[in-house]
This record gives sequence, structure tokens and C-alpha cells, in this order.
Amino acid sequence: MDQETARVQYMAVMAELDLAKKELRKFRQEYDASVEAKNTAIKQTAEAKNATKTNMERANELSKEIITVQELIQQVKMASSQAREEEARVYSEKDVYKQSYKAKLEESANKLLALKKDINPELTMKLETDLAEIMSEIEVLRKETDNARASDLGSVKTVTSGLDGAKESLQKLADEGNSLRSLVETLKLELDNVKKEHSELKEKEAETESVAGNLHVKLRKAKSELEAALVEEAKVRGASDEMVATIHQVSLETENAKREVEEMNQQAEQLKREAEATRIDLEAAEKKLLVALEEAEEAKAAEAKALDEIKMLSEKTDAARASTSDPGAQITLSRDEFESLSRKVEESEKLSEMKIAAATAQVEAVKASESEALKKLDATQKEIEDIKAATKEALKKAEMAEAAKKAVEGELRRRHEQEQKKAAEAAARILAETEKSFQSSPRIYQIQKQNLPEKVKDTRKLEKAKTSLRKKVLMPSLTGIFKKKNQVEGASPSYLPGEKPVW
Repeated sequence: MDQETARVQYMAVMAELDLAKKELRKFRQEYDASVEAKNTAIKQTAEAKNATKTNMERANELSKEIITVQELIQQVKMASSQAREEEARVYSEKDVYKQSYKAKLEESANKLLALKKDINPELTMKLETDLAEIMSEIEVLRKETDNARASDLGSVKTVTSGLDGAKESLQKLADEGNSLRSLVETLKLELDNVKKEHSELKEKEAETESVAGNLHVKLRKAKSELEAALVEEAKVRGASDEMVATIHQVSLETENAKREVEEMNQQAEQLKREAEATRIDLEAAEKKLLVALEEAEEAKAAEAKALDEIKMLSEKTDAARASTSDPGAQITLSRDEFESLSRKVEESEKLSEMKIAAATAQVEAVKASESEALKKLDATQKEIEDIKAATKEALKKAEMAEAAKKAVEGELRRRHEQEQKKAAEAAARILAETEKSFQSSPRIYQIQKQNLPEKVKDTRKLEKAKTSLRKKVLMPSLTGIFKKKNQVEGASPSYLPGEKPVW
């Protein structure tokens, strides 16, 4: 029963140790989870830094591209102003040519009137010839003027269309410049937000690092406490194992002692049975001895009777001898009678001696057996006393071991409750501090991740505008137009669309 109780208590202690192991494993998992959360926070902080760095680099690239676009806009504006100046110069040169042609025509008309006044046949012929020449020259000039006008009209149309395209391009560039300006303003605002978020992230990072440092210190402290608890648990478990082994050894010794006591009891019962059998044999031997003594008494009585008979015979013989008064007379017995009497006497003596010797030997054997049985009984009783003392000592040790086990179990339970309470407090404190430290960091990182597609979209829009701007720059075509116009200017005056020549 004590061994079963010890086994049940041992199983309970092992179950509590397994529960403590599970609690320690759970605390270790919570510690790993907090370390993983810390690593996640560090990773998110690094990603936020990388995103901030990428945004800064992208903002610098956008600033450079904006400066390039502004330079291109300035170049287009300069080209547009140059085109306007060239157009004004063309108009002024046309006016000069018009005035010169008008002056020549007026001079020719005046000469014609003067010649008409001074009519002279010869002069008329000469004048007609001169007039024909002049008309031919005028026709040539008119043709040249028409050609020049047509050429100039084509160049003006080309220039006008180029200017219209340039105006549209400038308008588009202005619109794109406005959109780029608004985009730049948006990017500046986002850059300010990113800087602000970066500073907040730095503050959060510093706070996170401090919290992480505190958590690391606390975790190291908890780890040291856990290691100390594990060492203490190992010690207690070793003591418990040793105590369990001692209890098991005491239980085995108790079982052995009980078994030996049972064996001794069996031996004692056997010895009691043997003693009882010896007593019975002794009583039987005593009875036989009494019978032998009785027979010896009977033999002695028979011997005495035989002696009496012999004495009586002798007396009778003496009486007969006296009665016969024959001094020389003798009693005559037959030989057979004498031998028979002698044989009876000898047989009686031998039988008495044999019975006495057998009874004496049997009594001695019974006494020796009784003495041996008494010795065995004394030895068995002594062994029983020793076994009782050993059993009492084993029970005392078992009680002491049970008390020590209860004390160790109480200490284990108390330390387990303390460690469980400390582990729960540390886990709750770590989880609270972790949740407090990472309440805002994931939100900022999520806002950055949400803003990233818009920034990528704006960046793509800026790249598209830049590509469109590069495609729509008309400096080479305008330069070609101006070169073509300068080549035509040296030939003849040109007219604008709808303008009539002056004759």
C-alpha cells in the first residue's frame, strides 16, 4: 500500500514536472515570438529606411528631371521669341520691299506721264521700246513676284503651321509644365511628409531600439532566471529522482523485509509444527518409555516372581529335605526345567535391558530433537526480532522519505507557482511593451506602402511627359524653316496670305 502511494505521488510529481516543462516551453515560444516580432519591427524599420532612401533618390531624380524640363521650356520659349522676332523682321522687311516697289512704280508712272507729255515719235518708239522693255521687266518682276509670293506664301504657311504647332506644343508644354509644377508641389508635400515620417520613424526606431534593448535586457534576465529555474529544477529533479530511488530502494527493502518476515513466519510455523511433532513424538516416546518402564517393572516383577518361585522351590526343597531327615539328600531338577528357568531369567533380563536401552535412546533422541527444535525456535525468534527491527527501521526511513518527498513537492509547487507567475508577468509585460512599441510602426509602413503606387504613378506620368516633351521639341524643324526662309528672302518680296501686290 505504501509503495502504491509512493508510486502515485511519484507519478504526480512527474506530471507536475511535465507541466512545468510545458510552461517553460510555452514561455520559450513566447520569447521566440517576441524576438520574431522584434526582428519584424527591425525589418520594417529597415524597409522604411530603404523606402525613404528610395523616395529621396527618386525625388532628387525628379528634381533633376524638372530642372531639365524647365531648361527645355526656357529653350522653347527662347525659340518662340526668336520665331516671333524673325516673323516681325520678315514683316518689316516686307514693308520695306513694298515701299521700295511702290516708290519704283510711282517713279515709273511719273516717268510715263512725263514721257506722255513730251510725245515724240522717235521718243515714242523709243519709249514704246523702253515701255516694252519695262513691261517685260515688269512682267518678269511680276512673275518673279508671283513666284516669290507663292514661295513666300508656302514658307509663310510652313512657318505659320510650324508656329501654330510650336504654339500648341508650347501650350502643351505649358500645361505639362503646370502639371509638372503641381506634381513637383505634390512631390514636395510628399517629400515633406516622407521627411516627417522619416523623422517619426527615426524617433520610433530610437524608441523601438530602446524598447528592444529593455526587452533584450529583460529577456536576458528572464533567460538567466529560466536557466536558474532549469538548474534548480534539474537539482530538484535529481533530488526527487534520488529520493524516488531511495523510496524505491526502501520499498524494495520493505518488500524484502516483509518477504523475509513471511518466510520467517513460515519457518516459525514450520518449526512450530516440527516442535509440535517433536512434542507429540516426545509424548509418544514418554508413553513408550512408560510402557517400557512398566514392562521393565513387569519383567522385574516376573524376575522377582521367578526368584520367589526359585526361593519357594528352594524352601520347598529345604522343607522336603528336612522332612526326609536325610542329611545327604539333594533337590533334583531336571535339566530341561533348569535350562528353561535359566533361559527365562536371561530372556527377561535381556528384554528388560533392551527395552530400557531403546526407551533411553528414544528419550535421548527426543531430548536432542527437542533441544535442536528449541535452538531453531530461538534462532527463528531472534531473526524475527531482527526482521521486525529492520522493518521498523525501513518504515521509519519510508516515513522520513515520505516527509522529505512532501517537503520537496511543496517546495517544487511553490517554486513552480513562483516561476509560472514570473513567466506570466514577464510574458504579459513583454507582449504589452511589444504591442505598445509596434502600434504605430506598422501603420506608417502601411501608409508608405499605400503611397508608393501613387508615387510610382506620378513618376511614370513625369517620365511620360518628359518623353512627350522630348518628342515635341521643334527646334530642328524651326531652324530648318528659318534657314529656308532666309534663302527665299534674297530673291523677291513676299506677301502674306490675302495681301495684294501694289503696282
